[in-house]
Amino acid sequence: MKTTENSRQRLIVSALMQHPDTVAQTTVRLWRQLAPELISIIGEGGFKPLYARSIRLASRQYPWMAHDAAKPADQEGFAELQACLQAQDAALARQASLVLFTIFLDVLASLIGEELTSHLLHSAWPKETSETPAKDLPT
Repeated sequence: MKTTENSRQRLIVSALMQHPDTVAQTTVRLWRQLAPELISIIGEGGFKPLYARSIRLASRQYPWMAHDAAKPADQEGFAELQACLQAQDAALARQASLVLFTIFLDVLASLIGEELTSHLLHSAWPKETSETPAKDLPT
């Protein structure tokens, strides 16, 4: 399981590094791609609390990330997260984004399993997973 978590983390880092100068925008784009995939399985009522909990847990390490995450999938979709990340330097924003995605995906995997989590990532981030060598992808 540790290998799967490491593979997932490498995938997130790879996705975030595709455009290192636009961490906030890249992060929000990745969330906007992931949210509908997950909402189709667990519903918005399942996604919102999971996202909000992940924000709360990540804000323990990055207090500036704390915001009202109860409406992440609304029309403005992740605007507060983007504003928080844009207010930081790129390296710190990237670290915080990695922590947030890692927390979210670890909790998700514990709830729905590694296989379904991997499938969701492949569906949500096809470009990112297709550019990642197969040996680095979660199985």
